[in-house]
Amino acid sequence: MEQMTKSNRLIERVQRRLALAVWGRALFVSFVISASLYLALMLFSRLTGYWTGWFPLESISSVAIGTLVLSAILFRRPDREQAARLIDQRQGTKDLFLTVMMLEQAVGNYKPLVAQDAEKQAQKIKPAQVVEFAWAKRVGWVCASTLVLFLTLQYAPQLDPFGEVQAAEIEQEKVKEFQKEKKATKARMAELKNKDNGAGDEESKDVKLAVENLKSDFRKMTPGKKQENAKTLAGHQKSLGGKWRQRAEENMKSMMMKADQAQKFGGMSKDDGMKKWSKELQEGSTQSLTKEMDELKDQLQRLMKEKDPVKREKLQNEIQKKLKEMESFAREQTSSKPMAAALKRAMKQMQMAQSKGLSPEEAFKEAMESMDLAKMELKEVAQSAKDMKKLEEALKVLQMAKKANDKSGLDGEACENCMTLEDYEELYAEMMGGEMPGEGTGNEGQGGGGKVDEDDTGDKGFKTEKSKSAITAGKVLLSFKSKGLSDSGEAKKNYNKLVTDLKQGMSEAIMQEQIPPGYHDGIKKYFNSLEKKTDENTPQK
Repeated sequence: MEQMTKSNRLIERVQRRLALAVWGRALFVSFVISASLYLALMLFSRLTGYWTGWFPLESISSVAIGTLVLSAILFRRPDREQAARLIDQRQGTKDLFLTVMMLEQAVGNYKPLVAQDAEKQAQKIKPAQVVEFAWAKRVGWVCASTLVLFLTLQYAPQLDPFGEVQAAEIEQEKVKEFQKEKKATKARMAELKNKDNGAGDEESKDVKLAVENLKSDFRKMTPGKKQENAKTLAGHQKSLGGKWRQRAEENMKSMMMKADQAQKFGGMSKDDGMKKWSKELQEGSTQSLTKEMDELKDQLQRLMKEKDPVKREKLQNEIQKKLKEMESFAREQTSSKPMAAALKRAMKQMQMAQSKGLSPEEAFKEAMESMDLAKMELKEVAQSAKDMKKLEEALKVLQMAKKANDKSGLDGEACENCMTLEDYEELYAEMMGGEMPGEGTGNEGQGGGGKVDEDDTGDKGFKTEKSKSAITAGKVLLSFKSKGLSDSGEAKKNYNKLVTDLKQGMSEAIMQEQIPPGYHDGIKKYFNSLEKKTDENTPQK
């Protein structure tokens, strides 16, 4: 009604304030309910050890979220009739404004009188007098309650009577370790993919370059400059030997230098397949091992799809057993720590499939990723084997070149038609009269083999002298001289013991110093000759 503008405006303003007051009360009630529920659950978690993952510091925000959601459910917007009735109650107008709300449906001549009276009263009434906002006390309670929740969350001790906290921490550590190893796998795979090592060639680029430089210097040799030639060859020997030792230190030491050692793979020491792996890797091939790894990946895929728990456990045990054998092979026979680490990581990731914090599919998927990484590491091992064989071949030809240079000097022009190391080997063998290293008299030193006749007649000009150097290991702390005959056989006994100790030390030195295999036979034959000569020089009784 147009003549009741002031009354309607008053009712609308009171209605808005009443709605705010009702919503504020709903918020307070919702906060009390949410905070009480949160505090009860948190205390239950701290006292029992259950649900500890539910209550990090940021979980306190759930109280605010619960308050908003619950208040939206509890809030009911007041209508105009409620606002009019509240005005009458607070101002004592005897249902005047409630009657105004009903005038449009009322019948009678009294409506103008009611409207006139309501308009006069509306001028005197302020909405704030009808609906007062008493918010300060409630806000204080909310702030105090929030502080109590925060302090309880931060400083309330965590009890663990049922071991739930410890179990949860173990699971969390497993998940963290899983994520860490996942990143490590991806980083290593990216590194190997970006690594340009000449994979697929006979040897890597740096080895190929070193061999080419050696052949180039062979062609530059001058017959009349033995010392310069020897210096150049010594430089190449140092460089090639260093590259060989570097690869031996990386991952090929055990396999290449202990190739005759018995295979040890748990109860499978005589397994032909394991021996085949080692033999193929020495030749630079990965065919058998790669096939085994591919079969393991197929078994992992079957394991992911298997629903029968008995078959699933059996298949998982088989995969774990094969992975353990491969890891032992990588660690003990190839000394490839990256390959062994990748296989060990695959075993761990399979075990993590039973972890509560991870899905079995995710764990098995990462185990297959680790298997792919192990295959890439396997190629690195095979490449090292190829490099080492090439380096050994180069060192062998280099040794022949040094002997040929000492004998008659080297002529680079004679190497113009040589293309491969085999060509140079054949050339230098001809220059030495068919002599090959390690195939001399009695299979020792230089020569064509066989026994050489000796002529003891004539004066050779030899002078017999005794060496003044010590023949026993260690430092002499006390010595004295005495006259008389020594015990029969005592000197020979001491000498034989010395030779035995030297031979043992020689074997250890070969392994520790990583002498290239091409030199092993010559060193061993020298020490064997000492013992042989001792037996020959001993007078027979």
